[in-house]
Amino acid sequence: MSGRLHRRYPGVYAVGQPRLSQQGEWMAAILACGPGAHLASLTAVVHMKLWRRRVTDTHILARRERKLPGVHVRAYRSLDRRDVTVRDGIPVTTVPRTLVDLSDVLTAHQLANVIHEAAFRKLFDERAVRAAMTRANGRHNLHILDKALELNEAGSAGTRSELEDRFLALTSRSGLPEPLVNTKVQDIEVDFHWPDRNLIVEVDGPGHTRPTTKRDDAWRDARLRAAGHTILRVADEMDLPS
Repeated sequence: MSGRLHRRYPGVYAVGQPRLSQQGEWMAAILACGPGAHLASLTAVVHMKLWRRRVTDTHILARRERKLPGVHVRAYRSLDRRDVTVRDGIPVTTVPRTLVDLSDVLTAHQLANVIHEAAFRKLFDERAVRAAMTRANGRHNLHILDKALELNEAGSAGTRSELEDRFLALTSRSGLPEPLVNTKVQDIEVDFHWPDRNLIVEVDGPGHTRPTTKRDDAWRDARLRAAGHTILRVADEMDLPS
């Protein structure tokens, strides 16, 4: 066996080669955290394909804290069996429980985007989320999840990028009323919408410099202006403050 076992964590080894797949890395971290450990928080939503942004560390919910490189371990005293499941062979918190945990690390608009993605994949059940929130009585940030649920009900898909997060924070600091985020107007999804002002703001990342995208943007803007809306575009090059 010499040379075939590669240590990943204390008591956890990869067989044959040191490199593991993403799922293999997650499972190694779960095994290192002991029985009752589950993938959780941001790593859980990446596993369930509900979060498109990059997540570097692995997040684990376990019976006790452990110090492992690149792994965030949150200890729990009790974990209801309704709040955990197995997906693709990996123990993971359910969507409702994951939303509860994410209320500690995401904004309401970021969390609304996770809800939007879950609904798209038919993994969202508001009654189940409310039940998980009841079981999590005492958590300090459940009001953020409440707000995210309200945003979803209002038709917001939440923020999808750091650029959108920064622009939304800028509007808040400027004293502007909160817009609807990534919502549909005239069957066209727009980044930010103030319905009472007929104002739409589009925050353009680098991809909007492509000729085909520019033509699509011009067509969208013309249609929205014809319906009486004012369209403003903010380019990434404007370096919105963090």
